[in-house]
Amino acid sequence: MIRLDERATPRTIARRWSAVLKRIAGMPDYKAYVEHLRERHPACAIPTEKEYFELYLDGRYRGGGGRCC
Repeated sequence: MIRLDERATPRTIARRWSAVLKRIAGMPDYKAYVEHLRERHPACAIPTEKEYFELYLDGRYRGGGGRCC
């Protein structure tokens, strides 16, 4: 549930709604992905959030990708 308070800025509200929409679309959590890379694949470069989103969409809709481990 998104909690809005009087101190919430439009940017904060937009970020919260963005997170909700990503969860609805089934997109995995970027922060969890970064933690996974650091823990299990320390030699791999960490993509930016935009690159991660593009990789996710490519894997989901173009048939590529898949689980790494």
